[in-house]
Amino acid sequence: MDKTRYIEVSLHQRHATLSKDGALIVKTGASTGRSTKERFVVQRPEISEDIDWGTVNQAVSPEFADAYFAALKKRVVTADHFCMNGYVGSFDIEVISTSPWHVVFAKNMFRRHFIPELKKHIPDDVKIEVWHDPHGKVSDLNLGMDFPFEKAIIVDLAQLKVGIIGTAYAGEIKKSAFSVCNYLMPKYGIFPMHSSANCLEDGDNSSVLFGLSGTGKTTLSADPERFLIGDDEIVWSESGISNLEGGCYAKLINLQESHEPDIFQAANKFGSILENVCFNETTREIDFCDDTITENTRGSYSLDVLSRVYDQSQEAKPPKSVIFLTADAFGALPAVARLDEWQAQYHFISGYTAKLAGTEIGVTEPQATFSACFGAPFMPRPANVYANMLAEMSKKYDVTVWLLNTGWTKGGYGKGERFP
Repeated sequence: MDKTRYIEVSLHQRHATLSKDGALIVKTGASTGRSTKERFVVQRPEISEDIDWGTVNQAVSPEFADAYFAALKKRVVTADHFCMNGYVGSFDIEVISTSPWHVVFAKNMFRRHFIPELKKHIPDDVKIEVWHDPHGKVSDLNLGMDFPFEKAIIVDLAQLKVGIIGTAYAGEIKKSAFSVCNYLMPKYGIFPMHSSANCLEDGDNSSVLFGLSGTGKTTLSADPERFLIGDDEIVWSESGISNLEGGCYAKLINLQESHEPDIFQAANKFGSILENVCFNETTREIDFCDDTITENTRGSYSLDVLSRVYDQSQEAKPPKSVIFLTADAFGALPAVARLDEWQAQYHFISGYTAKLAGTEIGVTEPQATFSACFGAPFMPRPANVYANMLAEMSKKYDVTVWLLNTGWTKGGYGKGERFP
């Protein structure tokens, strides 16, 4: 079934509305950001020593996980369900959901074709499965085991499965798949990065921009004089850099066509998804400045709708520059700084930034946070694994590393002003 048919089903089920420009408007209920407390990793013996267990990678027993996946799969396949098959990087991925618009999201976000250069490093039989029921609850599964939450994101890194129930926030699908890839990639000598990237038309002079949600990865990578490689999930192999995804999941709050024309036009096309935006019920006009539902309004769109995108069938050349984006909410950091080798490793490991409003449930104003690798929630292995890969790659390719502050100055958040 193609994307248009899934959109029709979503409208027929009254789970979505069309905007005046044809984009699909959806709401995710109570879950308007990632549910970090309800995310667990299965502690199987074969991967236990490889994982950085703690508050980010919370452990759940194999016994619970086996019962959970069996019940969730049965619940999904016995209901009306929808599927997509594609690639995340060069890994096969299948998403099976009871919600048609979430499959539209998956079709936007994952790749239709793999990258041949990456496929050379990866076995053919590696496949990631995502089982998804946004409207159910854990208690509906009748597991006969105690579990403290009614929603759950269970990631099984050994069996390459993800099970999501009780949350309609679409970002859980892509971030869970990203987490699985971030576990797998180092096994094959490939460095996964929570970053955006762009380059010249021929793939030369590429740049990588690290940063947490809301720090500017999507906006800064959409440079009108360069070509976008990807806006969130980039991998670096011995032969170059490439995009794990096939689309973008951009923050839309306060979006203006005059400031970000590419993102504005892409988000407002048929086939794109507008998540938790407010709109006029009569005219279907979107008010991107209205944060009544959440500040974490999102747009999902395929890279196909953008004009200046690097050839997604191949790798770009290794980067010349790596940029760490930090949304400093307290006016403590300089606007820009060039980092030496040791400073780069320090800032990468510490990952100082501010969580921005709405990106996680319960975050209503910027909060100082230290997120290793500028993406600890998505990096299952210990931070030093990824830091060592960054150091080795940067040294090998003579990369210049920069710190760029996209936060506040002259007093910090609420007092000063944000860097332009």
